[in-house]
Amino acid sequence: MKKSHKSIIDHIPLFLKHLKKEDYSGHTEKNYKRYLNRFILWLKKIKKETLKPHELTADDIKNYKFYLSVSKSKNEKTRLLKLITQNYYLIALRAILSYFTAKDIVSLPADKIKLPKNAQDGKTIKFLNLNQVEQLLMIPDTKIKIGLRDRVILELLIFNGFKLSKLVNLNRNAIKSLSKRNIDYVKQYLKSRKDKKNALLVRYSGRKDAESRLTPRSIERIINKYGEKIGLNFRLTPEILRKSYALGLLEEQKKIKIYKPQAHEISFIKNYDISIPFQKKIKNGISPAWNVVESIIEEEINWLKNNISVLPERYKKNFLLLSDALILRKIAILIVNGRIRATEFNSEKNNLWNNCRKKSKLNKINRHGKEWHKKMMNVVYEYFKLKNYKVAIEPTLNYGRADLGIYSNSKRTSLKEVLYIEIGTVSLYKLWYNLSSMKNVTFLIIPSKKYAIEFKI
Repeated sequence: MKKSHKSIIDHIPLFLKHLKKEDYSGHTEKNYKRYLNRFILWLKKIKKETLKPHELTADDIKNYKFYLSVSKSKNEKTRLLKLITQNYYLIALRAILSYFTAKDIVSLPADKIKLPKNAQDGKTIKFLNLNQVEQLLMIPDTKIKIGLRDRVILELLIFNGFKLSKLVNLNRNAIKSLSKRNIDYVKQYLKSRKDKKNALLVRYSGRKDAESRLTPRSIERIINKYGEKIGLNFRLTPEILRKSYALGLLEEQKKIKIYKPQAHEISFIKNYDISIPFQKKIKNGISPAWNVVESIIEEEINWLKNNISVLPERYKKNFLLLSDALILRKIAILIVNGRIRATEFNSEKNNLWNNCRKKSKLNKINRHGKEWHKKMMNVVYEYFKLKNYKVAIEPTLNYGRADLGIYSNSKRTSLKEVLYIEIGTVSLYKLWYNLSSMKNVTFLIIPSKKYAIEFKI
């Protein structure tokens, strides 16, 4: 190691240039420059501006710490620097001492600068939970190009975890490297744009620089604006947002007691029988890592999407404005964390219902819907009546009504819990709400005479 003939002040620009070369973000470089500027001011104040790296002593560090402790905040000149802020200045100084070591320049070791242990006091870092993340994503109006752009910003920060500097510099061709999770919104957003700008995220204004690349400050303002709209009592930043989703999944993981790659069972039976036990039992296992849980949740979402007939858009009354994709995710999480068990029932022959024949003389009940729905209402009603169950038409749930309710008619029967039946299409919101809020009930979804899905809470 050698002694440098340059002063510490002369080394600072070289240190900042080194950060840039090592691919540190522009944000980091800017902060270190600002923090080290205070150290420069202090050296000039004590008339040590020519101080060389090897001349810096432990007493100098001690005196600089004292100087920071009595310094005033730049924004609030009547208030002293917080401990956490003092730490930032010391961390910057420690970084340049580490740089000297890396360059074989004699200097005080970086570990000689001790940070106050209680520096985090008074600073509580807050993060969004998964519900708040979901609320946030619902705020941008994706029917207009600005709303689509803002949704893309939120998606890329939350689910891709981009740092602000990388997000700002993304170009159109970055679409190739994005996850399936948010590729659709990016495609919609790019389709809405008429410009040929290379930047992925652009500003919209009446100025001459309209549709130019968004700045970091602009993105910070956009994010905080949406944070305020969902009622957050703290400033929402890109850094908070990019960590919130992963932390939220880790919290969900802690709650997961039951786990298997495919949480639903498949039973092949001649007739549907609510007394038939599961052919396989769910095994207890060790909670997997959050990314494994996320993969399992995606599998369940795809299974639900492919097997549940969803109510047509014109019939939906979703007061919370939750999308089908979001509700499918909520139901999938209920399956994965063991809150509900899902079983598929497929018939070995033509149908699950031994009275589903053209010649059957069925009791006509008051029913709604189109012809197939009316017929299946009659078939299922008769099926359970013949098995000595009480059957109610359109029973009230916590939210909405079911098509049929099946109740025990005797203590001898195997059915100890209530069975609610939905025939044909189903409202996802109604299904999720009732699965989340009701206890000791089973929901049977019948999309066809040959197939059914049972959700047991």
